[in-house]
Amino acid sequence: DETIEGFKSSYGDQRTGGWNFINTDGVVKLELGSATAGGVMRDENDDWGFGYNQFLGKCLIFDTELWGILDDLKIIQQRGNDKVIIQSDSLRLLKHR
Repeated sequence: DETIEGFKSSYGDQRTGGWNFINTDGVVKLELGSATAGGVMRDENDDWGFGYNQFLGKCLIFDTELWGILDDLKIIQQRGNDKVIIQSDSLRLLKHR
């Protein structure tokens, strides 16, 4: 497993207190030349909040992951959530400078 200096996962520490968790991901199908970003939100009890996906067309995987996070931020703002942790499996996004 790779780790990032200065990055600490607080997932276990935030399972109480009204926190919501959005898990986001992106997929690129090289043979079709198309990309999709999507995610799901669950509350501290793992109860379903919402899910979404967005067809992006031709897109690099890095950009697809970023679109997923941008979509998350828009939804969070629209819903008025102020206690949200966005989870991504893209280590490259966390390392990008």
